[in-house]
Amino acid sequence: MDYLKKVVPQLVPIIEELNKRVVKKYKNEKVWIIDKDNRVHMAHMDIHYGYSINGVAALHTEILKNSELNHFYEIYPKKFNNKTNGITFRRWLLSCNPELADYITQLIGEGYKTDANELEKLLAFADDKNVLDNIADIKMQKKVQLCKYIKKAEKIELDPNSIFDIQIKRMHEYKRQQMNALYIIHKYLEIKAGKTPKRPITFIFGAKAAPAYVIAQDIIHLLKCMEKLINNDPVVSKYMKLVFVTNYNVAYAEKLIPACDISEQISLASKEASGTGNMKFMLNGAVTLGTDDGANVEIHQLVGDNNIFIFGKDSDTVIKNYALNAAGKKGYVSKKFYEKDPVIKEAVDFIVSDEVVALGDKVNLERLFNELVNKDWFMTLLDLKEYIKVKDKAFNAYEKRNAWKKMMLVNIAKSGFFSSDRTIAEYNKDIWRLR
Repeated sequence: MDYLKKVVPQLVPIIEELNKRVVKKYKNEKVWIIDKDNRVHMAHMDIHYGYSINGVAALHTEILKNSELNHFYEIYPKKFNNKTNGITFRRWLLSCNPELADYITQLIGEGYKTDANELEKLLAFADDKNVLDNIADIKMQKKVQLCKYIKKAEKIELDPNSIFDIQIKRMHEYKRQQMNALYIIHKYLEIKAGKTPKRPITFIFGAKAAPAYVIAQDIIHLLKCMEKLINNDPVVSKYMKLVFVTNYNVAYAEKLIPACDISEQISLASKEASGTGNMKFMLNGAVTLGTDDGANVEIHQLVGDNNIFIFGKDSDTVIKNYALNAAGKKGYVSKKFYEKDPVIKEAVDFIVSDEVVALGDKVNLERLFNELVNKDWFMTLLDLKEYIKVKDKAFNAYEKRNAWKKMMLVNIAKSGFFSSDRTIAEYNKDIWRLR
């Protein structure tokens, strides 16, 4: 409140009056606009005096209703509704992947360009080997294009015949790029021990960290160290490469997304409100590897168990762990996972190994190591073993080429639901009510 008095003093009496009305009506301090410490909660004011509250994915809306905003939901149940996010699919298909768009037009006509649900017509070709081969050939064209771009931009040569495993999004612990990094360490150590993958794997990251977010910057630092270690190893580099692209932005995403084979959507369940990158990848024929979180839940429902790779603890389990920890009881303790499982310990220890420290900054690496072992607020180690298992399963599934091509087609066909046309229409129908 002191800040508001300095910056916009004319608002203070208005907010105080609105709060008086709320306090008079509701005794629960959790719904007050001004709390007992004289802090103003603008979101609380919005909920009380607005007329609609929505989540941006089905799971997230349920979490708002049942947990995060339950005290408001009990007061205003009719205000709460869901509006799953959407993407501008014409940009993320027609514009950035014209080869695929042109082929889809040949198969089902122009209608999908204005009604994305018409992409479902592609399901008629799910067992047509010629169509599946052509879609896979287009994917290879996009991978070749990306390899040329990365060679020029990053000075790293990639193999388009390798599996492109891509995670591009804001760098944040809840999105768990650090878990992907631990998998890469695990795979590096396997290859060094003589256990090589059936096909080379290319791991690609794109992300930026907030200037004050030290741990996020430490994760980037680890990935850059691993990039040097892997790509300069004469043995390992035959079987895997790692690229952390420079200055990741939308223009770069337009090149990465059409080339992706496996879409990394591995946030801690309950933490990703929706995600839209998962939708863009799906639209371009990538197969999702992810947790049942955000819009992954709806992707899973749309494509079915056989066309997605799901792992990890569910949102209820995660929320229960947080509640136990908050109550001072035994919920999730990362050190227990680290100490009891040799696979986890080996991967985490490698962060501060001589090989990695020689390539980076010891302070950054040790800080990240300590964060994972002693805190790990976003439960990386909780899901790491299952992530390793399911990710290996996805890589093996890629070798069953006909089945994988069918998975690609099913994902494209079912992606129409995530058009922003549908999202905007729902907002208008239920909230804006514009004519």
